[in-house]
Amino acid sequence: MGTYIDLRCDFGFKYCLSDEIIMKSFLNAILEGDEDTITSVKFENVEMPASLKSKRGVTFDLLCTTNKGDTIMIEMQNSCQKFFKTRANFYVYKLMDNKISKGLKWIKMEEDISKIIGIFIMGETMAGIDKVVTRTGECDLDTGDLFWDRHRKYFVSLPKFSLDVNNITTRDIWFDFFKNLGRMENIDPSVYDRADEGLLRLIEKAKIGALSEEEYKVYEASMKILADEMDMEEHGYERGVEVGRKEGIEEGKKEGMISTIKMLVDGGMPISEIAKHLKISDEELNALLA
Repeated sequence: MGTYIDLRCDFGFKYCLSDEIIMKSFLNAILEGDEDTITSVKFENVEMPASLKSKRGVTFDLLCTTNKGDTIMIEMQNSCQKFFKTRANFYVYKLMDNKISKGLKWIKMEEDISKIIGIFIMGETMAGIDKVVTRTGECDLDTGDLFWDRHRKYFVSLPKFSLDVNNITTRDIWFDFFKNLGRMENIDPSVYDRADEGLLRLIEKAKIGALSEEEYKVYEASMKILADEMDMEEHGYERGVEVGRKEGIEEGKKEGMISTIKMLVDGGMPISEIAKHLKISDEELNALLA
């Protein structure tokens, strides 16, 4: 399976970035030039239930608050998803809804809400994205000037990235690691000489040999899901004429997940622990096994 954890899989992404020093390095690299240097981050609960039974809840991949009180969510999206731009906005506005208390009287507000930033790392190219980093916000359509600065979204398209070894920035190293950390032979050796504290810490934490037996099982399962997802992305496309691309992808994801869950259950891992790492509820997991 290699020497280093693949950051694209769900376990690898959360395990490696759920570290303050590593996360600070990542956020400062992505937001450089747009935000002041982030000196500390606090990780938050990623589960945000629906406010009403008729509404939809959300579970983020990673969610944190900076030293300035800004909220930043980070999502890894390996395969194309229908209406992903709408989903990204839903995530941002869900966080906004959480910042505004029920019964709040606008006239009593002394200051605006803190900023909400969404970072979406995409393993597949999305329509309308033609560069490595696409930044969006609320602008005046006539002048292009920023109209409201309380939210912003960053779409990172990994397929659009290629490393220029003669002009490497910390942001470039991060993108290179996301594309290649599980396949170290593809990483240019010169990046290690230019990596900051967070990136060097990431390299140490991402060593597969440092995982516990239980962590390795979850990583192995997460990698299997990633492989199934990538395989079914292509398979779903080929089946598009018959049953539609989306159905092919979803069917493959479900079959792969069931196989993975059964493997972990047979290995003695608790249902609740499996559900936590695979980002589904205990009820959803039991339904899949039924």
